[in-house]
Amino acid sequence: MKNEPKRIQVGEFTVIYKRGKKGHYTADFHHDGQHCRRSLRTSNLKIARQRAIKLEREIIAGHLGRTKGADNAAPRTIRQGADEFLAFLETEKRRRKTRVKYRGILHNFVSFAEARKAGRLADVDMRLIDKFRAHRRPLIGDKSMHHEGVLLKRFLGWCRQRKLVAENPLAETKFRRPRPPRRGGPTLEQINTILNAADERRRPILAVLAFTGMRSGECQHLQPEDVDLRGNWVHIVSREGYETKTGENRDVPIHPRLRPFLERQPKHARPWFFTGPATPKYPNGDHYINTKRLNEYFLTILEKLGIPTGREDGFTIHSLRHAFKTFCINSRIPREVVDAWQGHAPDRSAGGAYYKLTPEDSQRFMKQVPFGTGEPAASAVEKEV
Repeated sequence: MKNEPKRIQVGEFTVIYKRGKKGHYTADFHHDGQHCRRSLRTSNLKIARQRAIKLEREIIAGHLGRTKGADNAAPRTIRQGADEFLAFLETEKRRRKTRVKYRGILHNFVSFAEARKAGRLADVDMRLIDKFRAHRRPLIGDKSMHHEGVLLKRFLGWCRQRKLVAENPLAETKFRRPRPPRRGGPTLEQINTILNAADERRRPILAVLAFTGMRSGECQHLQPEDVDLRGNWVHIVSREGYETKTGENRDVPIHPRLRPFLERQPKHARPWFFTGPATPKYPNGDHYINTKRLNEYFLTILEKLGIPTGREDGFTIHSLRHAFKTFCINSRIPREVVDAWQGHAPDRSAGGAYYKLTPEDSQRFMKQVPFGTGEPAASAVEKEV
C-alpha cells in the first residue's frame, strides 16, 4: 500500500518506522508473548536506531519495563520468578522441608533452561518442559517425576495469575500419579531379630519406630516431655522448625512391648529424648539423632542378617513404618485407628469423615496388637528358640 510506512529492521526482535503527525519513529516488537509498540521520541533515523538497539538489549537481558533500584519490579527470568514463588510459599507458611524440596526442583529446571539459552519466563513452553522431563527421566524415579511435573504446573500457574506469563503451558496437562509398590515391611520375626542384633544405643530408637509406626524424622525430634509413661502416650508434636509432615499433632499409645525400652532411657535433663553420640561439633552428645546415619546403620544390620535391603527389592528404615501398618491391620485393628496413629489422612468417604477415635479406644486397640509381652527383644527371641 502507498500509505504504509517504511519498516526498518533493527536487531533480531525490533522493527522501526515513522508514525504520527510529527513523524517520530516507533519501535515495533513482541515481548512475553505480546505485541508491543514504543515511541522512540525522535524523527532522526540515526538516533532512532541507537534507541532501538538499546531497547533490543533490554529485551534480551529481560530488563524491559524494570526501573533501576525498584524492589517491586516484575520478574522476567525464570530464576527471578522462582525466587518470588519460593518467597510466596514462605509467606504462606509452607514447611521448610517442602520449600527446600521445591527449591531443588526449580533450581534444576532453571539451570536446564539457562543452558539452552531459554532463561526468560516467556521462553517456557511445552517443548522446553518435555526436554527437561526427558533429561530427568534417567536420573529419578516415577514418584519424583510426578512431583516435579506437578510443581512446575503449579509454579507456572502462579506466574500466570500474576501476569508474568501470557499462559500456563501445563494448564491442561495431567500427570499420572504412579502406584506405589506394596512392600509391607519386615515381619515381626525379622523385627525381633533386628532388635536383638542392634547395639544398646540404637535398639530403643528402632523399637520406637517399629512399635509406634512413626516416621524417623518424628522420632528424631521427640523431646523428653513428649514421652508420657504415666499416661501411657507418645505425643508426636509439630513444632516451629521441626514440623511433622502433615503439620498436625497426634498421640500414639505405648504398647507393652515398647514400654521397657522407654523406661530404660536416661532420666537426666536433655533437649531430645534420643540423642546422638558426642562429636567435635557437639561434645556434650546432646544433639538429636542423624536419621541418614540411622538408616545406614539399619541397612548394615539387614545385610549381616541376610535380609534384603534397598527401596526397590528390600527394606529401609522407613519399612518399619510399613511393617507397623501391615501387622496392625492383619491383627484386625481398624484401618481408621492405624491411620490416626500414623498421621495418615482418612479416606474421603463419609465413613472416614465421621469416624473419631477416643483416647480410651486408642489405648484399648493398642493393647490388642500382638507385638509381644513387653520383655526385651533378646528374651523374646531366646524363648522362641
